[in-house]
Amino acid sequence: MLTRRNMHAQISVLPAEILARIFHFSASPKQPYSWSWVHVTHVCRRWRQVALDDSTLWAHISTWHRNKEWIAERLSRARNAPLVINLCELMDTDTISLFVPHISHTRELYLHHVSLLYSELVQAISIQKALALERLELAVISTSPMGIGHLIGRSSFKEPLPELRILCVSQILFPWSLVPRRRLTRLKVTLNKEIFISGPDVSPHDDCSQLVDLLVNCPALEVLELENCLPATVSEWSGGRKVHLPRLSRLCLTGSSSRVTHLFKMLQLASSTTLRLNITSEYVATLNEFPILSVLSAHFNGPTTPVEFRRLKINLDHEGCVIGMVASTSLPTLSIPHAHAIHAVRNIYAKLSLAFLHVPDFKSLANMILRRACETLPLSKLEFLSISSHVMTQPISWGEVFQRLTEVTTVKLYGHGTISLLQAITPPRGKGRKRGRGDNCRGPQWQTPNNNSLSALVLMPIFPKLTSLLLEKLDFTHVVPGSGVLYDLILNAVKRRRAKKPLVSAMCITRCAISAEEAVALEVIVRDFWWSYDKCIDIDLDEDDDGD
Repeated sequence: MLTRRNMHAQISVLPAEILARIFHFSASPKQPYSWSWVHVTHVCRRWRQVALDDSTLWAHISTWHRNKEWIAERLSRARNAPLVINLCELMDTDTISLFVPHISHTRELYLHHVSLLYSELVQAISIQKALALERLELAVISTSPMGIGHLIGRSSFKEPLPELRILCVSQILFPWSLVPRRRLTRLKVTLNKEIFISGPDVSPHDDCSQLVDLLVNCPALEVLELENCLPATVSEWSGGRKVHLPRLSRLCLTGSSSRVTHLFKMLQLASSTTLRLNITSEYVATLNEFPILSVLSAHFNGPTTPVEFRRLKINLDHEGCVIGMVASTSLPTLSIPHAHAIHAVRNIYAKLSLAFLHVPDFKSLANMILRRACETLPLSKLEFLSISSHVMTQPISWGEVFQRLTEVTTVKLYGHGTISLLQAITPPRGKGRKRGRGDNCRGPQWQTPNNNSLSALVLMPIFPKLTSLLLEKLDFTHVVPGSGVLYDLILNAVKRRRAKKPLVSAMCITRCAISAEEAVALEVIVRDFWWSYDKCIDIDLDEDDDGD
């Protein structure tokens, strides 16, 4: 009776194909392994039968729920549909054995807790012909890497995986010759730490000839990520040899300065390729240790399609001795005084992400690296500059670093370590004077727009086209030597630049310790003014959640 009554419901008019499509929408692709949609099989007999007839509804299998009987039931319901298996938790050998017969029709396989327990499953991949496997991720959750020989013995992945397009391996040592080449579009190999002792007996990754052969035979690569696994002998192969990767859209390299630089010089890439380079400092604390800047200059200033960056973010981490730079050819959409506009730049993908890690003698080298970066990178058309620094140590010589950035119109300062830059953009009283050698750029910085016309010396502060100032996580009551409190410094900077053209016409103050009276005084002299009404001075100025 209930079945006959349900057949008269309006929704029962829908064809089975439409109903199954609705079930797929219920099983959201954002949570493909969620089982919350299974309740539709308990509504009525027809719904249950439609769901059981569509094997693809059961093809996403995860071990978040470690019920062996339910995993076996889902595998049975999926029948021969291409499987997506995510083994995200450790399991016993009996549960693992359930997946072995289904490797032949598995499309994606994620093993994020690889151990010797998974050797049977991994060997099944290498022994059987996994004709449908398109994505394979293997990750060892351990501080020490595992050798691939413990999992597959002497087997090779080269032949049994003809459709493999994505291979991601973490904390596993293996020879580059094992990587399939036919249709590979993404390769990611990650180690937690770089192995400094060279030789294939120490690390299978150290055979540079195998790596070069792999890259040469992967012309379809679109994403290449190699972290702390670059061969120590890569410099021996970099003498004039080029590896052409015409489709590569993103390159991520992490490792010591010499290894990253030499490998990057070998790659022939389009200037449109997005780069993320993490350079680990080596032993000699000199600027010559970072030749990557010159190599990047040649890459972006190529004869075909030269690149011009319009936005740059600099992050100075004094405690971790890290200098980070993120550059993009696009500009953020700012609409002061709207608060949301300041965070609209978060999801814009960067063109270049460059980080110098474990920089020795950070105070002196930071100044040199930043100056060299501004000299070599294509920043002549830079308009948006963001700087993040929390620690107030020896200030950077901002005037020398940014003397070439004459097109900057918007500056965002995050943290108390940027106060010295506020001093550098503040014109002195009166007509101004030329800075002497002893000023160390702590006070106002003046420059000559034309070095050839010394007779007609026209002095102006850095960023002569500055019109917008964005301040975040600053305490306006902080005492600045020689300038009173920080509020007085900012007020003087805005007032004195009013005499220059253009003037600072937009200001945004967010998550800063500032009183309402101080904000009103600034609002009077700034045309477009917005602040977040943070009247409490007790804020956490060490929290680093800047999201440019």
